[in-house]
Amino acid sequence: MKVRIVFFGSHGVAVPLLEYLRGCHQVELACVVSQPDRGSGRGKQRKPTAISQWATLNGIPLLCPEKPDKEFAEHLRSLGCDLIFVMAYGHILRECVLTLPRLGIYNFHASILPKYRGASPVETAIACGEKVTGVSLMEIVEKMDAGDVIDMERVPIGANDFASDLYGKLAHACVPLIGRNIGGIVGGTAKRSKQDSTEATFTRKITKLDGCLDFDLSAVEIYNRVRGFHGHVGSYALHNGTTLHIGKIGVEGAGIENKSGGEVVHVDRKKILVSARSGTLALFELQRSGGKMLKINDFLNGYKLAVGDRFQWHSSEPIVAPVPFRRSAAAPEISGKWK
Repeated sequence: MKVRIVFFGSHGVAVPLLEYLRGCHQVELACVVSQPDRGSGRGKQRKPTAISQWATLNGIPLLCPEKPDKEFAEHLRSLGCDLIFVMAYGHILRECVLTLPRLGIYNFHASILPKYRGASPVETAIACGEKVTGVSLMEIVEKMDAGDVIDMERVPIGANDFASDLYGKLAHACVPLIGRNIGGIVGGTAKRSKQDSTEATFTRKITKLDGCLDFDLSAVEIYNRVRGFHGHVGSYALHNGTTLHIGKIGVEGAGIENKSGGEVVHVDRKKILVSARSGTLALFELQRSGGKMLKINDFLNGYKLAVGDRFQWHSSEPIVAPVPFRRSAAAPEISGKWK
């Protein structure tokens, strides 16, 4: 008799994992649980999650509760839930769900634990300049991302990888990870390793405020943050009160110290160079709010930027810490005036 699995997920990173489970002869997907449809875009039109779309397309029963509470847990029990897998779901699961499946509940966390526990391990790893990350298959306990680890699959981060690139790598890394562990989990023979809590670091929810370029950082640090936040909150700079969204970007003169950051030091039809604390940012594409992302040649036809102009910014807030953030779902406060 096949083991009945309930899968919790919302982000498209979990699709290859779901495809594997759908075709695995040892298990049966009893249902998929995802976030309810949310409004997105300018018109706030409600849209199902990538995982909801996958479930509907493949004829898998789909549940989208606002919160997975006790009543919902009882409904899962009635479905004959033997095992739960979770990846990028978006809700913290409470005891009523954690104690439900007889074979346990496991999470595919997108970092090499105990590093980068919390809400934004993918974005934060890139923003912090990491060269390697991965997926950790771990037991879920009430304490955030602190459960025993079954196995890991390591994934390199390219020097020019953006968050969307890394999500794609991590998605495919889940397949060999589950492939070599599904038998042990179903059979109850999977080995576990405790995490070293003294090595733990924690991430928080990334907000739009984090996307503002901080020219007190080095050009390399700014570039890493742009890569990490791309496709999520994005990145932007402020010029004379106008928000300019950042597209293609590069680094020149890394390591060369500057007297001040945020100053336009060069303009031509291909790029704009802006000083950072050390090194210089090369801006190849910009976008005004409500407009299109344009190459610099086209952007300058409708917007004036000149050598000596300055961008405004504020000091960026930490995105990783040795202890959990107290307000992981709240926007960080601006620590100081705009510069």
